[in-house]
Amino acid sequence: MNLPAVQRPRLVLAAICLAFAGLLLASVAACGDDSGDNSGPAPTAGPSSGPGTISISSSPIAGQSGKVLLVSVAPQGGGAALARACIGIKSDRFTVPSTVLTDPPAVQDPCAPATPATKLPEGTYALTVGIYAPPAQKAEVEVKLTARVSGDAAVQIDGAALSR
Repeated sequence: MNLPAVQRPRLVLAAICLAFAGLLLASVAACGDDSGDNSGPAPTAGPSSGPGTISISSSPIAGQSGKVLLVSVAPQGGGAALARACIGIKSDRFTVPSTVLTDPPAVQDPCAPATPATKLPEGTYALTVGIYAPPAQKAEVEVKLTARVSGDAAVQIDGAALSR
């Protein structure tokens, strides 16, 4: 390509600007967080209503290291599980971080890989929280709780009730 001397610097400048714009666009796209990690605190806002998620957290659970905490959510009057959480207990005094409940997996394993957060219609739901020593099918200890969904709901689990 044989360009006049005056046009060559403009072409180089245009190429540099185009490259910079591409880098800028790539860095802006990288700022989004698609990790699915919803463990941070929920934003504080005024009262809400309508569908929402349920998140759980707990006070310390003692003496259950190496076991699994399973949470299952069903309609208040009974029925199939609508949401779940499977959390490994990693220490002798473990506190469940804020965890959004997710859709039940397609397979029978309640600890199957992550699924999307469950958006539940407004209403009251029954939560069953149990401590399991894998591969046990029966909980060593279990508590039942309720959650009222009117927008996003947070449930605090009493760790003492699940402790040894």
